[in-house]
Amino acid sequence: MNQSSSAAPRKNPAVLAFALWSYRRLLCLHPASFRREYGTEIYHVFAQSCRAAWHEAGAAGVTRLWLSESGDLLLGALAEHLDVGKGSFTMPTYRRSLSTIFAAYIAFVIAGIGFQKMTEDVMKSSLPAAHPILEIAYLIVAGGAALSLLAVLVGGLPLAWSAARYAFAHQRGDILIRFAVPPVALAVVWGYLMLLIHLDPGGATPATIHSPARILGVASLGLVFIVAAFASTSAVLSAIARSEIDPRLYRFAMLPGLFTTVLMVAMLLGVVAWFFGLWLASPSAYLSGNDGVLATNTALNSLVPVLLMLAAIAVAGRATLRGMRGSTPQQAA
Repeated sequence: MNQSSSAAPRKNPAVLAFALWSYRRLLCLHPASFRREYGTEIYHVFAQSCRAAWHEAGAAGVTRLWLSESGDLLLGALAEHLDVGKGSFTMPTYRRSLSTIFAAYIAFVIAGIGFQKMTEDVMKSSLPAAHPILEIAYLIVAGGAALSLLAVLVGGLPLAWSAARYAFAHQRGDILIRFAVPPVALAVVWGYLMLLIHLDPGGATPATIHSPARILGVASLGLVFIVAAFASTSAVLSAIARSEIDPRLYRFAMLPGLFTTVLMVAMLLGVVAWFFGLWLASPSAYLSGNDGVLATNTALNSLVPVLLMLAAIAVAGRATLRGMRGSTPQQAA
């Protein structure tokens, strides 16, 4: 009787049970073929790690492990879906890392556009001349933007060129179609912007800037831009993943990827310094200003680009560390 009681399985603590349950659900985001091949093993390794984390650090240890491993699982699912046409279920470390860095960079750029729009009126005023921190911080962000774009081009263009050559040499129309997505997406965004300028929904006067028509117009433009950016990024990454590319190009691209991540950190510091400088130079302009989206509060809106940039840096930094640790890229099957 005592033996049967001691052999009865104990119920997992709530945080551990949730971690295991949610991780199993996230595994479903991977392609079915990947799950059949690796799903059981991946889940068992995570379950063992979770139980070890629980015994060592309790709920905090499980939470840290879950956040880290779930992030890797989500990025891995995206990578496997982009790579599904290759017939390989494990994307080389360098390619996965570079794909993640590029996606994080695009998200960072979107946040940067929001920051730039918020600074337009202030940078045209007399404040930068009277308070050099605004000018210096702005130049750091602008310089970092130019250098990071150059780094992305240095690392990415050889990969794109190699993928395009592969597509033409092997008559891979599926790859060429994916490379056509970015210019088409840009044309769609430009056309929609011109349409909104022509229609001028709600008007741009102080009395109508918060009208439902104006809010809907600006929100729809933002949505179109984000969808276009996501579609373009996914298409380019998918095109490269479907191509046979010299692994040395991936190794080379890791250095510009590292440089880009470092520049993202520098730009974030510049953004924070700019908002801090605005607060020092003119507390009313920062706390009560209306340089946010649709003339909304500046202080509240300043949190949006900062948080988005911080998230992008966290993702890019983790991918960079993973890529730099990869000693040898795996050969594509």
